[in-house]
Amino acid sequence: MKNIVVTGATGNIGSRVVLELAARNHGQHGNHGNVIAFVRDPLKASPLAAAGAVLRRGTLEDSASLQAGFAGADTVVLITAGATAAEQAKTAIDTACAVGVRKIVRVSSLKASVDGPTDPTRQDGRTENHLRECGLTHVILRGHCFMQNILKGIRSIRDEGKLYFGSGSGKIGMIDARDIADAAVVASIRETWDGGTFELTGPAAIDFETVAAAIASELGRDVGYVPISPEAAGEAARRFGTDAWTASVLTEYCAAYAKGWGDFTTPNLANMTGHAPRSITDFAREVLVPAIHTM
Repeated sequence: MKNIVVTGATGNIGSRVVLELAARNHGQHGNHGNVIAFVRDPLKASPLAAAGAVLRRGTLEDSASLQAGFAGADTVVLITAGATAAEQAKTAIDTACAVGVRKIVRVSSLKASVDGPTDPTRQDGRTENHLRECGLTHVILRGHCFMQNILKGIRSIRDEGKLYFGSGSGKIGMIDARDIADAAVVASIRETWDGGTFELTGPAAIDFETVAAAIASELGRDVGYVPISPEAAGEAARRFGTDAWTASVLTEYCAAYAKGWGDFTTPNLANMTGHAPRSITDFAREVLVPAIHTM
C-alpha cells in the first residue's frame, strides 16, 4: 500500500478510514506505505497513532502545513466540513497538485451541484468541479444523510420517548457513516472506481416514522416521531447551541427532504465494498441504543 493521507481524521468517517487502512497495512509483509492522519490535535488522534497511523499536524486553511502533511503521499482521502468546506478543499486540492499527489478520494455530499438546495450541496458542487478540472486521478463519494445525525436527538428519545425532525413524511435513503468510510477505504487502495462519482445510500428510503419504530423495537419501549417544520428544526438546533450556519443548513436539508429530494437508493455501496449497506435497525442496535445506555 502506498502512502495515504486522510484529512478530517478524527471525525466519524475519517477515523474509521484511518483505523481500517492501518489494520490492513499491519497485515501486510515487506515494504509498504504509511497511513497518515492529518489532524489539528495530535492528542485527540492518539488512538489513531496507537493503531499504527503516522500523525501529521496541520489545518486545511494552512498551505504550509498541508504541504508538509501531503509530502510523499500517493493518495489523499479528502474530508472537509463546515461553512468554509469548499475553501478548505480548494486549498487541499491545489496543494496536492503542487506536491505530486497522484489521487484524491473526495468525500462529498448528496447530489452535489452548484445550484443545489443546500449550502453544503453547492459548496461540494464547486469542489467537485475544481477537482475534475485539476487533472488528478479522483473518486467522488457522495454520501446521503448520515444515520449518525439521529444521535443529536438522543436526549429526547431517552427522556421523552420522542424523535423530532423537520422532514415531514419525506423518505430519505439515509446511510450509516461507517459505510461511507468503508467505501472510502476501498476507493483509496483500488483503481477500479477511478474517475467515477458515486451516490452512496442505505438499503432503503425511509421516513422518520420508520426510524422511530426501529429505535423503539431495539430499545424495547415506545418511541414516537414528532414532525416539526424545517424552520422549527433549525431554531431548535440553535437553542441547543448549534452555530447559525449549521442550523441554517439543517433547515435547508429538512425542506429538501420533505419535498422528496432524498427519496432514492443506489447499489453503489454494495458494489464497491462487497457488503450490503447497514440498515436503520443495524444502526439502532449497534450505535444508538448503546449510546443511550451509556449517557
